[in-house]
Amino acid sequence: MFSKIVFLLLLLTVLPPAAPAAPAAPPPLKQEGLNVILSGDKPPVPITGEAIRKNLAGEWHQFTLWTHREASSLQDLLAGWLVILLVVLGGTLVLRKLRGRLDAGSLGWRIELLLVLGEPLLLLTGLAGCFLFLMPILRSLPGAYRSSVRIFLTLLTLCAAWGGMRMIGLFSRRMSLYASKDSNNLDVLLVTVARKVFQIVLVLLTLFFIGQSILGLNLAALLTGAGVAGLAVAFASRETLANFFGTVVIIADKPFRCGDRVRINGVDGIVTDVGMRSTRVVTADETVCAIPNSTIETAAIENISRKGVIQFVFTVPLVYHTDAERLRRALAILHELLDDFHGRDQERCRPHIFFAKLGNSSLDLKVIMWLKTVRFAEEEALRTEINLAIVERFRAAGLEFAFPTVTNALQGDPAHPLPV
Repeated sequence: MFSKIVFLLLLLTVLPPAAPAAPAAPPPLKQEGLNVILSGDKPPVPITGEAIRKNLAGEWHQFTLWTHREASSLQDLLAGWLVILLVVLGGTLVLRKLRGRLDAGSLGWRIELLLVLGEPLLLLTGLAGCFLFLMPILRSLPGAYRSSVRIFLTLLTLCAAWGGMRMIGLFSRRMSLYASKDSNNLDVLLVTVARKVFQIVLVLLTLFFIGQSILGLNLAALLTGAGVAGLAVAFASRETLANFFGTVVIIADKPFRCGDRVRINGVDGIVTDVGMRSTRVVTADETVCAIPNSTIETAAIENISRKGVIQFVFTVPLVYHTDAERLRRALAILHELLDDFHGRDQERCRPHIFFAKLGNSSLDLKVIMWLKTVRFAEEEALRTEINLAIVERFRAAGLEFAFPTVTNALQGDPAHPLPV
């Protein structure tokens, strides 16, 4: 409405005054006359500035009469909208302060539900109040009433969908906390996938309701017509469908959970998220790898977290002039360092330390042990501690580490002496 007033004022100011001998404004063209002009058989009738000025003056006069007639309703509308704005802003600030002061993890579900649904309910109340104050104005504008009602119902539906999304998030958090306990059979992965499915269904239902019930679109016929194209789309997106069924297999088989450390096709990392298409794994160097679920379905998966330990295999090379007695001493030192390292070893996870082979340039002692951690940072710290202890103890015992060396021997031919 205000943009219309500004447009009228600009035209009244910018248009030049009409010439004294200007002809009278022609009558409005009928549809047949307009078709003749557009076809080019008849030249268009000139429209003068005086005609535009008179038309705008008439529109301005009608608008002035309408504002005088609805002055009381307009004042009530502005006052009501101002009060609603203050109430919504005040309620939002109160909710945010409460959310900032209180720990959501220690709240009861009723208080947490109030904090989650507070802002959508405030916005819903504000929209309803604005529409009620706008009703007297809309009664005087029959052409705008229907479109305003549709806009209002659309906004109400979006607010309800927003509240539904927040309730799904609250339900997911609660179920994730419950699933993280060891005294139940609920899986965090199942909760995560269920949350995503509910969100997708809520979005589709919201769009369908707005299009079908509010905007009056015939979505049922549209969906029926799209059934034929669905076969072609399904064939083109067979990889996507394979990934979706891979997600179903992961949920049913439960080879891992979110937070587990796994090895899949050479990727060693922590599972952070399982989506409808791929599973995200964060490796030791903070790289995020997205592995398609269809690949996980057929891959060999090593769940390190369920084992509770991670294997550490390394070789200690000693120089070739190390005798058998000193080799036995080296094996004994390794057992002293690594047996029950940071806690008692399980029977199946005791260190295996043995004289592996006679290498090209070293006598190799091989160690197979299991570190009592599944976290990258702790694993690196334990490896560092083991390596430093081996270097310190071997140096103190006089054991020398070997490095790749090559010894060349020159043998002369008596018939052809080699001068040196």
